[in-house]
Amino acid sequence: MHKRVFAAGVLVALALAACSGSGSTGVTPNAANSAQELAKSVVRVAATTAPANAIANPGFETGSLSPWTSCGSVNDVTVTTAQAHAGSYSALIGTTAKPEIDGTAAVCQTVTVPTGGTLTFWVYEGTTDSIEYVDQEADVLSTSGTKLAQLYSEADTTNGWEEKSFSLSSYAGETVQLYFGVKGNGYSKDYVYEYLDDVSLTGTATASPSPTASASSSPTSSPTASPTASPTSAPTATPTPAYACNNSGFVTDQSEFESGEISADQLVDVCGQVTQVLAAKKTSSGDHGYFYVSIPGSASPGTIEIVSNLDAMGEDPNPPPTTWPWVAVGDYVYVQGRYYYDSSSSQGIDWTEDDTDSNWEHTGYVVVCSSAGTSCNLYE
Repeated sequence: MHKRVFAAGVLVALALAACSGSGSTGVTPNAANSAQELAKSVVRVAATTAPANAIANPGFETGSLSPWTSCGSVNDVTVTTAQAHAGSYSALIGTTAKPEIDGTAAVCQTVTVPTGGTLTFWVYEGTTDSIEYVDQEADVLSTSGTKLAQLYSEADTTNGWEEKSFSLSSYAGETVQLYFGVKGNGYSKDYVYEYLDDVSLTGTATASPSPTASASSSPTSSPTASPTASPTSAPTATPTPAYACNNSGFVTDQSEFESGEISADQLVDVCGQVTQVLAAKKTSSGDHGYFYVSIPGSASPGTIEIVSNLDAMGEDPNPPPTTWPWVAVGDYVYVQGRYYYDSSSSQGIDWTEDDTDSNWEHTGYVVVCSSAGTSCNLYE
């Protein structure tokens, strides 16, 4: 700020110097030379406003949780010095010793998402269980606790710190809760945990130009105004919904099912274009709707069937329309659900399986967007 004021003051001095002299009809050579020398000494200052972090106590360096809150069904959250990505502290969610937690353990913070918001954080994860029974995850919740989007879900042992980053630009200006947590079923021989550190939510940086002085080689008796350029509007990027998509992980699961390396159902996050929509069909577990999504790299025919339990969806917090179909060929969708594989010709993703099988605790969701991936509606 002081530099900008100094620069503006020098410019005023230059203008006065250019207009002064011993006579009323011109500028003396000495005054002109002095003005030129002063102009050469002016340094242009560009003031850039660095993006501020919307997260309070981002690295838990206060040694306490506040203003984070413990927001799981069990209170297995501590601020610890056992691990730290930077500084001395991190948050430990879950337990590093057996038995694993029975329910969910999590930390939450309420924030207002800035324009162009990007969420970045570091995790150190570990578990001896599988995604069928546990997970480590991050979600975007409404202020009332409704899940708006799941950023990721996995059952991983990282053996060190890993950085994760997600765009939250579609929530710009909204107040939401950020949720970081783990799930477990209390199995006595396993554990699941996640250390969390250095959480950052920043928007787009802005820059404000500062004036620059221009020296004139031929002094004139009166200063002339220089034209200013008309500002032009910069195009804005289309926001990307903050919904998880891990098609490569799905393709890996599909390959491992085919080779017999895995046999248990898997929690997956996929996205792609809808290629086919079938009529609703009644089964032993109720009415179901079916559609197919194109997954690049998946086994022939390159699509996967998505199963929707139409009876169970009416119980969900964000139910889709009651009339099927509520998805059309050409729509772009995000799907989180239970990937089952009986054979290459009998496989699919059931995103409401938690309502029909008590052994599966994950809710899942479908996000239906336009063909361009915008104007999205979340159904869960």
